Amino acid sequence: MTILIEEFKKLPDVIIHNIINYTDIVVYRNGKYINRILRQDKRYNVLKKIPIPIKVGLNKVILKLLNGNYDYIHGYVLEYNFQLNYIKLTMKFVVRETDGNDKYYDIMSNDTYIFDINNRWLRFINYSM
Repeated sequence: MTILIEEFKKLPDVIIHNIINYTDIVVYRNGKYINRILRQDKRYNVLKKIPIPIKVGLNKVILKLLNGNYDYIHGYVLEYNFQLNYIKLTMKFVVRETDGNDKYYDIMSNDTYIFDINNRWLRFINYSM
């Protein structure tokens, strides 16, 4: 085994990268070789279910954590606002409703939190009317 590795050291980097990309087990990213989970692995299906955050503009990221079947979908929508001095999180519990042919999300609860300087999330209460 060590003889084979010694022979691979003599290969050019371009060929080594092609061999690694062909095997689909190890990948080269950001100057490092990292392991990759195979598509046949059970853990790959769990990773596919993690939602991808939606970036809206420079200061806002939305993450939808929805669950359910086609008829009844419910879950949380997390909206992060990155301002200059603080981070604001708006957390909404939503249920998807149907009105004829239209589908919309009904907001059941809506809470806002601010990340303070002590690394805590404090609930923001708006007293204005």
